[in-house]
Amino acid sequence: MTPDTLVRLANLTVPRKPDRRPLVHPDPLARPATAARALGLPRLDAGQLGALGELHETVVALVDCLLSGRSVALSAARLVALAQPSTATVRLDVGEDRTLRGRLEWSEPTPAATLARRVALELAEIDMTRLRRCERSACDLVFYDTTRSATRRWHAESPCGARERQRRYRETSRGGSPADSPPAGRPARASSEATRPGASSPGG
Repeated sequence: MTPDTLVRLANLTVPRKPDRRPLVHPDPLARPATAARALGLPRLDAGQLGALGELHETVVALVDCLLSGRSVALSAARLVALAQPSTATVRLDVGEDRTLRGRLEWSEPTPAATLARRVALELAEIDMTRLRRCERSACDLVFYDTTRSATRRWHAESPCGARERQRRYRETSRGGSPADSPPAGRPARASSEATRPGASSPGG
């Protein structure tokens, strides 16, 4: 399993090309149309944006805690609360040869509950050591390493992998070692609270 919903929510307001980031990154959750497109949903109503904003802030806080080694108890509890309206009914399908196959049929009461449930189930299945943040100091994107060797360092080869190798080559050509130069400080994550009145940042 790859945690596609988790990664999509964690990266929702992070620029895909950090070198071209605007001073204020547009918030996809500011309007129903852009939110639906960003989250892969057929359509959304304006009244559903608040819960989606809370889910986004919860996932961002949870991932930050996971990657920094801090407690995830509070963020996990908030995620479970958001997923709670999505409940499952047990179904038992009978085949023509009288074989029985059980399955869970999930209710989809709200987009936020559906996405929260998917994130919770993904977190229960994935290898947490493969959930990482891009090692390029200018980039804040999260990714899930699916390589056999589990040694992926950047969210993508372009631009981050190529740019990082170029940087190291320039440093080596000047007679220094990339290890001699401490990485630049990671830029602070931009908050989208200003465009979503009433949003709160959950702690870890």
